[in-house]
Amino acid sequence: MTAFGNSVATLLLLAGTAFGSAPGVSPVKVNEISLGPAGFVELRNTGSTTADIGGWSVQSCVGGTARILATISPDTVLPPGEYFVIVGAAFSGTMPNGQVVDTVGGSGVIARNRHGAHTDSVGLSSSSPCREDGSATPCDNSSLGRDSDSRDTDHNSADFTCRIPSPGETNL
Repeated sequence: MTAFGNSVATLLLLAGTAFGSAPGVSPVKVNEISLGPAGFVELRNTGSTTADIGGWSVQSCVGGTARILATISPDTVLPPGEYFVIVGAAFSGTMPNGQVVDTVGGSGVIARNRHGAHTDSVGLSSSSPCREDGSATPCDNSSLGRDSDSRDTDHNSADFTCRIPSPGETNL
């Protein structure tokens, strides 16, 4: 391969890494959600080092498209095992580290890093652009969350179950 070919291959590899759409490229996961004006989206750093989530966006899937729900402030860091919670304006619980939006609506959410790459998502219907493989089953009067270890197999139907809402805490 020529020097030019090597440069192009390197640029394509970097572009795929920074701008690709494959989930699971980050230890920060969508860990728990509850929809509505009092709803929330909980992100959790499942890694062993601090994650810089400044400039990330969380998008809500509404009507077959993803729309920005929240953009995380620059210089926001998430220590290992910690949570960042985006809550609806009618949320009445405590919010340890997070941000307030009008409402958490739609058929799921997507977390995107500052480069726009899809890092993780959960969708609640087979038509939701937020889903990873099979959609998660919606819950009545509870949240939808991962297990206590925040296991992620990239299959929403396997990863998310109905939980007692616990924003900012380990899922039970």
